Amino acid sequence: MNTMMVATITPRILVQECKRIGINETALFNGTGLSPASIQNARGYIPAERVYALWDNIIQLSGHERFGLHAAEKIPFGAYRVHDYMVSLSTSPREAMERINRSLTLITDIFQHSVCQHRDLAYLEFHSAGGPQDFPQPYIDFVLANYLIRLRMATQTDFVPIEVHLTCQKPHSTREYGRFFNAPVRFRQAVNRLVFSQRSMEMQQPLADPELCELLESYARQQLRQQSHRKYPMEDAREALAANLAAGCLTLPALARQLAKSTRSLQREFHVNGTTFRELLDSVRLAAALSLLNERDTPIHEIARSLSFSDANSFTRAFQRWTGRSPREHRSKLI
Repeated sequence: MNTMMVATITPRILVQECKRIGINETALFNGTGLSPASIQNARGYIPAERVYALWDNIIQLSGHERFGLHAAEKIPFGAYRVHDYMVSLSTSPREAMERINRSLTLITDIFQHSVCQHRDLAYLEFHSAGGPQDFPQPYIDFVLANYLIRLRMATQTDFVPIEVHLTCQKPHSTREYGRFFNAPVRFRQAVNRLVFSQRSMEMQQPLADPELCELLESYARQQLRQQSHRKYPMEDAREALAANLAAGCLTLPALARQLAKSTRSLQREFHVNGTTFRELLDSVRLAAALSLLNERDTPIHEIARSLSFSDANSFTRAFQRWTGRSPREHRSKLI
């Protein structure tokens, strides 16, 4: 399947902070497959596995297991360019998160996030885009901290969550988590997420500028189009399959006709890019399924139909193959 990628901006920030605190650069890159030059391209991407290896070296060399929280606090506003400004100029935290998710792959395709609601609570959840596996813990610490810091900047408040849920085991010391989040942190949870009140997620942001924010999102969409074929050579096929889910036109010959290619040439493209038609279709269906399952009032059989499964049982078997649990089990973990 296609390799998960991360924009060079994140490893570049991490390396800068490591150098600032005196970590040897050569040791930092040792065994990662990265080099100082490989992270300097402002529009470049590197495989997730190399970023994870960099995190391993950082934790080992710094001796600081909560380095993700520490590094996030050192990132200046604007480091993530258009995303930082969209967060700040959105009308509410909920709108900000929805806008960011639509262009998140400009930064990474390792994870997806969603805003779910249940009664008077809102859940900002983070899911692996590649399946059920967990993230390296320093990385998820870094991600959650980044999101919370930017929401605090945008709202110009402390913006404290009600709870923080982490999938990892409870560490020996939780002091850094308590200091940063200023909220109860629960470990060994089903999902990595920040829990807020509904009211806080609908808060009016003081710098909101809907017109300018729409211009920024338009720019982000343009950047996505320009980068998609360089970063994801099969993105045209992915988009076509996503558009065809409900209609059920999900065969290789039908996809080839839609893309004005022969079946044989499309098969060669899949092979060159290290994937198959079935793997790409599974990936598209999984992404759609995770989104639809967040809508708790939508019956499982309707989700199955919208994904062009013959019945709910077929969808359930496929979802179990993708994630290791049934749709109902997944949905029960969302609250």
